Amino acid sequence: MKVLGILFIMIGSMEVGFWYRGRYLRRCNNLKMLQKAMMILEGEISYGRTPLPDAFYEMSRRTEQSVSQFFLAISQRMEKKGKNMDEIWSEALGEVFGSSNRTELSEEDWHDLEELGNTLGYLDCQMQLQSLALYRKRLEQSIQMCEAQKEKRTRLYPALGTIGGMMLCLLLI
Repeated sequence: MKVLGILFIMIGSMEVGFWYRGRYLRRCNNLKMLQKAMMILEGEISYGRTPLPDAFYEMSRRTEQSVSQFFLAISQRMEKKGKNMDEIWSEALGEVFGSSNRTELSEEDWHDLEELGNTLGYLDCQMQLQSLALYRKRLEQSIQMCEAQKEKRTRLYPALGTIGGMMLCLLLI
């Protein structure tokens, strides 16, 4: 019975390590998808002069996972009308990256994305492009940090989970 308990503790603790690893990889992937989406949006605003609902729909079509869901939610809410862009942006941000998916973005990522939503839709074309460029610069820095730590963290989290499980088993024996 004791052996079975130890086995379950080890499996559970290793799974926690792999969960943290997956969380970190999802964050890195989401940052890259956001960067791709911002390049698309810059092109749609500067060259296509595309209305924002259509631009957000195009972004959702050309990105993946949570980022795609986020921009699709914005596009659908903008079609309904009745709310300001910052309200629509905040609602979609909370819906897609809300409490259950909050782990897919860090607090800083969340804050930067929320700030971007406050600048879109109100300013003229040139100011929107400048705010997108500033956000892309912040994204680039976050992506560089994420990539620099990626190998270390993807090996560290499973190892810590395993070591933590071993320590817990030793304490219980």
